[in-house]
Amino acid sequence: MCKNLLAIAAALGIVVDLTPGIKFQPVRWAIKKLGDLLNHDIKEKIEKIETELEEHKLESQRYEILDFANSCMNHRRHTKEEFDHIIKVHDSYESYIMAHKMKNGQVKVAYEYIEKIYMHCIENNSFLTGKEMEEK
Repeated sequence: MCKNLLAIAAALGIVVDLTPGIKFQPVRWAIKKLGDLLNHDIKEKIEKIETELEEHKLESQRYEILDFANSCMNHRRHTKEEFDHIIKVHDSYESYIMAHKMKNGQVKVAYEYIEKIYMHCIENNSFLTGKEMEEK
């Protein structure tokens, strides 16, 4: 009896699913719910990996900005392209920090220093050039 009732419900669900005018699709809904239940652990693991990847990217950007500022403090000259790259990295870093309402202490100070050096290089046209790089 239970098998017959289940078979009728499945057949009715398939007919309703395939009928063009009906918005509710019970078979597809049931399959989706079953898939959500089966994939729950995998979805949690993927979300955890995505979070860890974002944290790693943020830390990498932070390190790159601080390293560049340190390089400038040690009087190493840079090309305009290197400055442009670090500006893009900082913009991405800053957007993430603001979106997630995080604090930005050391990087803020380091980037302000980079900006001063960048402005000095623009004013004096003193970026490292390709020719100077070849001579080293």
